[in-house]
This record gives sequence, structure tokens and C-alpha cells, in this order.
Amino acid sequence: MQHPSPARAVLDGLRGHALAVDAALMAPLILTAAVVDGHSGEHLVVTLGLTAPLIWRRAAPVTSAAVVAAFALLEVLALDAFLVGNVAVLFSVYALAAHAPRWAAAGGLVVALLGAGLAGVVFFGDSSGSVFVTTGIMSLLAVVAAVLGLARRTRLAHADTPAPAPPGTSAGRTAPPPPEWDFEVRLAEAVSWLRGHPLVVDAVIAGALALLLVPTGVAMGSDGGLFLSAALVVPLAWRRMAPAASAACVAAAALLEVVLSSQFLPANVAVLVAVYSLAAYAPRWARYAGLVTALFGALLAAVRYGPDTATDLILLVLLAVSAVAAYALGIVRRARLQHLEQLAERARLLEVERENESRLAATTERQRIAREMHDVVAHSLSVIIAQADGGRYAGRSDPQAAVAALETIAGTGRQALTDMRSLLGVLRQDPGSELLPQPDATQIPALVESVRRSGLDVDVSVEGEPRPLPPGPGLAAYRIVQESLTNVLKHSGPASRAAVLVRWEADRLRLVVIDDGRGAAAAGHGRGSGQGIRGMAERAHLHGGRLSAGPRPGGGFEVQAELPYPRGS
Repeated sequence: MQHPSPARAVLDGLRGHALAVDAALMAPLILTAAVVDGHSGEHLVVTLGLTAPLIWRRAAPVTSAAVVAAFALLEVLALDAFLVGNVAVLFSVYALAAHAPRWAAAGGLVVALLGAGLAGVVFFGDSSGSVFVTTGIMSLLAVVAAVLGLARRTRLAHADTPAPAPPGTSAGRTAPPPPEWDFEVRLAEAVSWLRGHPLVVDAVIAGALALLLVPTGVAMGSDGGLFLSAALVVPLAWRRMAPAASAACVAAAALLEVVLSSQFLPANVAVLVAVYSLAAYAPRWARYAGLVTALFGALLAAVRYGPDTATDLILLVLLAVSAVAAYALGIVRRARLQHLEQLAERARLLEVERENESRLAATTERQRIAREMHDVVAHSLSVIIAQADGGRYAGRSDPQAAVAALETIAGTGRQALTDMRSLLGVLRQDPGSELLPQPDATQIPALVESVRRSGLDVDVSVEGEPRPLPPGPGLAAYRIVQESLTNVLKHSGPASRAAVLVRWEADRLRLVVIDDGRGAAAAGHGRGSGQGIRGMAERAHLHGGRLSAGPRPGGGFEVQAELPYPRGS
């Protein structure tokens, strides 16, 4: 047994004391924040209120985050400085994403984003640029903390999932209970639901942008900042359902901003989102029109808000490059969506092709079964009928002949029953039963002998050196001769003569069956359906051969078949 290392043993022991570990880890942060922010009593109290709850961030993540949020709000309302202790907000967002329920993780991120916007307006509201930059940085840090927390949650879920029992362990052990909250499964379900409801997703995103950008525009003191910011952001709610209409509303709001507002609003980021949406989801004409409109709007904004020519040029380049970048990202998104659609269509076509192949295979198998059933049953019944007729007439004058006919009938019936069981065993595919071997070309002389016992005068000649064949061609050769002799019995009668030639040539097996009776003439009078000849031809063609059957010039019937040897046989 391998013993864990001392370091691993220490870590395993600490995992059971999360509160003590968090207290030790957060103590340096608490002390640092208290020293930096503690130049006044109010600042010290708020800083301690922000950082001290991190001690139970894993033991009680929701309570810890609620206390941090309360002191962060107190800071915004009562203090005039942005404290270093606000880093506790990021730790709280991380802890909620990693250890709290879903509703708490999502709510914590939303509160953090709203708090970032509020803190940016209160503490950095002296200029629009400072508000926009600081709010964006704080929001980005909150999102990064949430993503890291989700990654931590995933890792913990994997660590808690029990490994499969190794071979040889007792099967009677009680399996550990499943985890109450499977992150990966829930995440996949959530993503699937979100993909099916784009309007809901876009409305939530537009609402979040409105909560972040509209207060910023109002705090800048711009004319109509509230109305213009809302008019820019709200149309993004239907950017995928109706991208052209959404972009038109955003463009109209941006034009009103140029005319009415004296300041460039942060909500103009909606223009980039609209350009991206047009490139990704709109028709070609709308994509091109949106890009041209965005570039023209960049020119108007640069002229309107730039204080001098140099600044105008810099602003124009920045806005134009941003618009082109958004358009390029949208094109990439469109290409990816088209690729996914092509993959889905290809998968659908492959599924249809598999279904067609399955139906074709089933049809082919039914035809094969029909041929086998016809060959087995028709041959045996023909022999039985011929022997029964002969025995009925011979029974009055020659009892020994009648007994011989009955023995032939019994033997033929038993052989037919054996063949049927073999065929049914193949169809049943029962791994526990042994399947009887199928007949092949080397058993044609034995077949002729059994037909000869039924009363038909038939000769067989074998030319060339017999060679082993695969089961398919060998069975086909046997069935062709069997069906041909069955037709002789059915249509020519036992008084006819027949001959079978089996010629093993250099590259093929040639079969010839002739008789001197009426051949197929009787079939033309309703005594046959032609199914047997069609079945023989199908067998030959299936293995690359050919078959011909028809009346002989001097009377009787002739069947000729050629079966090429498979490669390697």
C-alpha cells in the first residue's frame, strides 16, 4: 500500500478545517487593508466590515457575501474615498461561484456589476472617461472572479465524483450517493435552454448593459443622457431575432445623440454590438449597410466631439477600427454557425443513409430467406409428392415399392426438417446453439443420389479438381442444382431422365443440368411461377456469375450457370 507524502497528508487534514484555513489566509489581507485604509475611524470600520467576513467565505458563502455587499453600499453612501478593502468584493464573487447555490452565484455577480457602476459614478464621476474606464475595469474583474469560481466548482465536482470500482472488488458494497448538484450536467442544461431562447438571453444582456451604462450617462450630465443611453441599449434585446430592426433603432438613437448631446456617451458601445449582430445574423444587404452606416457615424462622431483636428483623426480611426473589428467578429460567428449547420445537415443525411442501408439490408435478407425457404421446401415437397403418387399406385400391386416410397418420403422430410432448423438457427442468431453447416458444391453428388432415390433417373459427372469455396458461392452452386432437379420432378415427372455436369475450370465453376422431359412447358400452363429460376439467377448474380435457363432444341430443359472463384480461393 502506497502511503501519501507528508505534504499531501497536511493538505488532506486542512480540507476538513475550512474556517481555520480561511482565517489564516485572509488575515494578511485584513491587516493590509486596515493599515492602508485606517487613517480614520470610519474608514477602518468599513474596511474591516469588507474584509473580515472573508473568514467564513467557504463555511457560509452567502452570509459572507451579504455582509461584504452591505459594507460596500455603506462605503458608497457615507465615505468619500474608494477603499483598498473593496478587493473583498472579488473574493466574495469567487466564493459564491465556487461554493454557493446557483441563485446566489448569479445574484452575487449581478450585484457586483451594479456596484461597479455605482462606485464608478460616485468615486470617479469627475470625468466621463474616468467613469467609463474604472467601471469597465471593475466589471471585468468581477466577471473574471466569477469565471475562476466556476472553474473551481468544476474541479471540486470532479474530485467528489467517485471513481469506478476496480475489477475484482465486491459488488455488494453500497454505492456512494450521487452528488446533489452536478455542475457539468446543470451547466449543459442551462446552455441548451439559453440557446433555445435567444430573445430572453439578449433581453437580459441588454438589461445588464442598461444598468451599467445608463447611470453612467446620467452622471456625466449630458443633455438627454438618460433617454439617449436607454435608446441605444434597449434595442439590443432583439438583436438576434430582428437584427436589421435592432440596428436601425440603434443607428437612429446614435444620430439623435450627435444632434442633441454635447458628450460622447458610453452607451455607444451598443453600436459595436449592433454591427456584430448584423454581420452574424442579418442578410448580406443589411450587413453591408450596417458597416457603411457605422463608418459614417464614426466620421460624424469624430467631427462632433473632437476638440481639434488631430483629436478628430484619432477618434475617427479608433471608432472605425472598432466598427470593422466588430464586423469581422460577426463574420467569424456567422461562419461558425454555418459550419455547425453543415455538420448538422451532414449528420442528418448520414442518418438517412444509414436508415436506407438498413432497409436495403433488410430487403436483401428477406430475399435471401425467401430463396432459402423456396429451395428447401420446394425440393422436399416435390420429392414427397412424387413418391406419394408413386407409392399410391404401387401399393396395390407392389407393397415393397410402397414401403420404399414411404421411406424416401420420411427421409426427405427429415432432411427438410434439418435444413429448416439450420436456416432458423441462422435467423435466430442464438449464440448458445450450434449451427449446422450449410451444404456446398462438394455435396452435389450426394444431392443427386438423394434425388435418384426418389425415382428420378439422373446422372452426375464431375470434371476437374474440386476446390474449396467460401460458404456463399458453395451454397449457391448447391441450391442451383437442387432447384434445377426440383423443377425436373415438378414439371417433367419421375419418368424423365436428367444429367448434371459439375466442371471445375481454371477460374470458375460451371454447372449444367439437362432433362429430356417437357421442361418449362408445363410451367407455361400454370404449374409454376418462375420464382425458382429467378432465385437461381439472383444467387448467381450475387456472387458475380450468370445463369441461363430455357427449353432445349430437341426437347426438355437446360440450366447453365457459371460462378467465378473468389480471389484467394
